[in-house]
Amino acid sequence: CFLIGVFVRTKLGQFLHTSLENRILHIAPGYPMIKSIVSQFLGRKEQPFSRVALAQPFQNDTLMTAFITDHHTDGSFSVFVPTGPNPTTGFIFHLQPQYVHPVQVSVEEAFRTVIGCGAGSSSLIRKYAEGRQP
Repeated sequence: CFLIGVFVRTKLGQFLHTSLENRILHIAPGYPMIKSIVSQFLGRKEQPFSRVALAQPFQNDTLMTAFITDHHTDGSFSVFVPTGPNPTTGFIFHLQPQYVHPVQVSVEEAFRTVIGCGAGSSSLIRKYAEGRQP
């Protein structure tokens, strides 16, 4: 593993890695999305998720950790609700704005709560409650 890592840091290694990724791996189903999620979790530039939110997909008191993926011209949102402990799978909901509650929590912190199956979600709930106070 160490030798492969050293080799990939060379110009030839970077060329071969990029070629392999662009020609073979990008045609694998789900690879680009999984790569983006892992890159964002590791703090790299790619950001498929713009903000963290608590969503009410069933229009009741149920709150789910969600990532806002798009904001539409009619005011509605598309959100991704990952399943724990594997954040690369989940559900996509298209919700009206009253059912999407953005919270001031980093994407990385929210990912940790998903991987932890909800452990550490107190900061999400606290930020949500702070945002609702008059």
